[in-house]
Amino acid sequence: MPTSQFKKLRVGVLFGGRSAEHEVSLASGRAIMSNLDQSRYEIVPILITLEGSWRILPKPEAEPEEGSEVFFPPVPGKNTLLFPEGGEAGIIDVFFPIIHGTFGEDGTLQGLLEMAGAAFVGPGCLSSAVSMDKTAAKALLRAAGLPVLPSLNIIQSRWEVDRAGIIDDASSDIGFPLFVKPASTGSSVGIHRVESAKEFTAAVDNAFSYDFKVLIEEEAKGRELECAVIEDPSGGPPLASPLAEIRPLKGWYDYEAKYTLGKTEVIIPADISGGAKGKMQEIARTAFGALGCSGLARVDFFFRETRGEIYINELNTLPGFTELSGYPKMIAKAGIDYSSMLDRLIECALARQARTNKRLYRKTDNLS
Repeated sequence: MPTSQFKKLRVGVLFGGRSAEHEVSLASGRAIMSNLDQSRYEIVPILITLEGSWRILPKPEAEPEEGSEVFFPPVPGKNTLLFPEGGEAGIIDVFFPIIHGTFGEDGTLQGLLEMAGAAFVGPGCLSSAVSMDKTAAKALLRAAGLPVLPSLNIIQSRWEVDRAGIIDDASSDIGFPLFVKPASTGSSVGIHRVESAKEFTAAVDNAFSYDFKVLIEEEAKGRELECAVIEDPSGGPPLASPLAEIRPLKGWYDYEAKYTLGKTEVIIPADISGGAKGKMQEIARTAFGALGCSGLARVDFFFRETRGEIYINELNTLPGFTELSGYPKMIAKAGIDYSSMLDRLIECALARQARTNKRLYRKTDNLS
């Protein structure tokens, strides 16, 4: 088809958001927009501000005040951004939500897009919500027979009335050192390594400032490895990438270590035996299916090498896409460069929309 007759897909890249990971999302979104093939796509930067306003920007690097406020009504089949004062900002063919954390990765945004019948990259509402909630995800992974570390779940109402009992449970059932984690944050936000009961209360109080549920988990004391999973748009088995090993140069893999250049060594491919590598890749594919993922996910592991023990740490359904992020690097090691990876994810989004459009939502007697 001549170039003049080729209609570019309008790709709305949703980035920013209201969570503590706003800055990470900005970096991920800009990296994606700089790698999308502009001969195939018309890129529409849609910034969600810290206050929750949606703004179309004239360019990815623009400040919020340079953009025009829009809203997105979830009317099936429309997929049109509207200006508050009236008028349309144009149809979006496929959304690429890269908003990490709350109100972006937790199923809320995916639910809005599903209500609108829009094509979008990444897992759907239920899968996103379950994967974001560490307590729910681990329960489903255990039910699927997949290995996870011993843990306790606590809710804020119990913490307020039974702190001593929870400290006793953590000491006896988990043991120190341990990790305290808000149930639904990413990028290690609000996570604390706790070495004694004396440190426990302050760590849990801080974790509850991010969520109403907190996970208390055994320290793995092993190697940290990751596997990138990407769906096959034609319906074949998902691809599980070569593994990456994460080696923080100091301490554990916290927010600073993840997003500060020079703080962490990332080795791709990881120096690991073929048997362990193959087992982790198979577990990653199984976990991807167990949590109902589509499009992409990054599966994080702990590996106690001397014992041969593998544990799933978590599934991240919208991993970082910055220049420092492991997901695109692992996919590249599988033979798919950054731009081709984005093409594939967009193809997956459109294929899922086509499947979804065939579903019935009302009773019918037509059996033909």
